[in-house]
Amino acid sequence: MSMKQIKWGILGTSMISATMANAIQESAAGELYAVGSRSMTTATNFANQFGIPVCYDNFQKVLDDPEVNAVYIGLPNHLHKDWMIRCASAGKHILCEKPLVISTDEYAEAFAVVGNASVFCMEALMYRCHPLVARLCDIIRNKLIGDIKAFTAVYMADIAHLANPVAGGSIMNLGCYPVSLIRLLAGIDQGKSFAEPVMISATGRVNENNRDNQASVLLKFDNDVVAAVTTADDMGMYHQFEIYGTKGRISMLTNPWLPSENDNRFIIYQSDNNLTTEINVTAEKTLYTYQIDSVNDSISVNSRECNQISWQDSLGNATVLEEWLRQVQKSN
Repeated sequence: MSMKQIKWGILGTSMISATMANAIQESAAGELYAVGSRSMTTATNFANQFGIPVCYDNFQKVLDDPEVNAVYIGLPNHLHKDWMIRCASAGKHILCEKPLVISTDEYAEAFAVVGNASVFCMEALMYRCHPLVARLCDIIRNKLIGDIKAFTAVYMADIAHLANPVAGGSIMNLGCYPVSLIRLLAGIDQGKSFAEPVMISATGRVNENNRDNQASVLLKFDNDVVAAVTTADDMGMYHQFEIYGTKGRISMLTNPWLPSENDNRFIIYQSDNNLTTEINVTAEKTLYTYQIDSVNDSISVNSRECNQISWQDSLGNATVLEEWLRQVQKSN
């Protein structure tokens, strides 16, 4: 497929949509063609900011435009399912902001349509497309710290006042990241694409609207692998990620869910030879550009899924998040 052949439309004009607009413009085979908003003023302002030739005051009009090949859904969580269905029905390829859906029932409803349409679809867990994750997978696959036995993860950010209150909360907006990385690496360690927990135990803190502002979960996988994850959306920015194996451990020094171009550092501690190695994974392009390039590459070879995160992988993440949230809300 020649350069600048995939024409993108964006649904929504939020901060993340602006980030994606930049990434599409930086991508090798993407053309930023259209944006849709609920008002023409907002759409026009966004279009002027990024030099987008076409703007609409209605999301559906983006899908009705025959020039649009692929659509980024940058809308609030509770709108993802409906607009995935609309995109698929219109024959548009889909990149949907995380979480892909907010329940397994929504997943089944969405993919009853997406699965029967000839379109690409991917959840926008952007960090999965970065070289940092590929490096971590190689290290786990090569057993440099032996067999994995435990994970610890913390991801917090003061975003509650910014996020849409409907179907938001710390689990959906932040917890999705560490859960997805743990499932990925636990699976790689066992020779699979990803792993699913066999036990989930959770608790947390909710506000007066039963929205989870803080939540912790303990996951148990096959081979007695355990993971402890804590997240919060009304505290400062904190991140921690550690992997413990039978022959050592890996400690992230930088944020694994928001990798950069030049500073993605972690330390490997190997207990069998007392060797300590610090690794810094550099990148040739920005985080979100890697994601768009991955989507464009998949579309160009008529693939309906991306190697970095499959439909089944997204379903597994949705299953864990749904149960985690259910237990937290029930415990309050």
